[in-house]
Amino acid sequence: MMEETIKMIDLHTHILPGLDDGPRTLEESIEMCRISYQDGIRTIVATPHILPDIYNNNRSTILSKLHDLQSALCHLQSDMHLDSELSILPNRATAEDGRTPHPELSLIVLPGADVHFSSDLLELYKNRELMTVGDNGRYLMIEFDFQSIPYRGEEVLFRLITHGVIPIVTHPERNYEITRNPKRYYEMIKMGCLGQVTAMSLTGAFGSQAKRGAEKLLAHRLIHLIASDAHSVNGRPPILSAGVRAAEKIVGKEEARKMVTEYPEAIIEGRRPKVPEPIKL
Repeated sequence: MMEETIKMIDLHTHILPGLDDGPRTLEESIEMCRISYQDGIRTIVATPHILPDIYNNNRSTILSKLHDLQSALCHLQSDMHLDSELSILPNRATAEDGRTPHPELSLIVLPGADVHFSSDLLELYKNRELMTVGDNGRYLMIEFDFQSIPYRGEEVLFRLITHGVIPIVTHPERNYEITRNPKRYYEMIKMGCLGQVTAMSLTGAFGSQAKRGAEKLLAHRLIHLIASDAHSVNGRPPILSAGVRAAEKIVGKEEARKMVTEYPEAIIEGRRPKVPEPIKL
């Protein structure tokens, strides 16, 4: 957890049960919420994969599962006699020992999706088959495969931008082509896209190549968001603080913390964050 208390926002999590390679049960989802809260996270965006023929999620399925998780958290809140919406506690003992929890202990869970890149993204968006961050129609999280960027992929992203949709490229540091030759990714950022790094990449948990890639992109101001990309309680937990501390050594404390507070807050609200200009590679 951060030494100084800041209310962090985790913009990329696979926390909804039974939709993808994230948690299988609602109980595990709730446990992931507890871990998030303990780490200092106060807002989570649930971003299950949208990948045709593998994870056939859409706006409707995501909102349904989100409602289930929110209902479970509200029920937990009622059992613990909490006053604030969607509040949860680090452990049940706090409520059972007779002490009244502070009413500001709340964890907000919002809808989103981690959308696999395809050439028809704009058409899918227009048909309301995709889920944007916070369901506000403004920001779309897009993942490329881990080997390459599709031919003329920039044109698809540009079409989204011209229709008022800002692409957020998820975990570019884990894309082989970007780590070898990040020029195309640089042009995407110059075009108006935003970039999100995985916290565990910054700590080295995804290997030295991902760590070096993350550090290089950060140093050149090509990353604007740090997120957990959490999938589980143990192997890939919803923890941001360690990644933020690692980023502080590269971009400084103020900028690193903006990546989990000010910038994601603007995105959730549908505003354009005031991020630094990218440095050419």
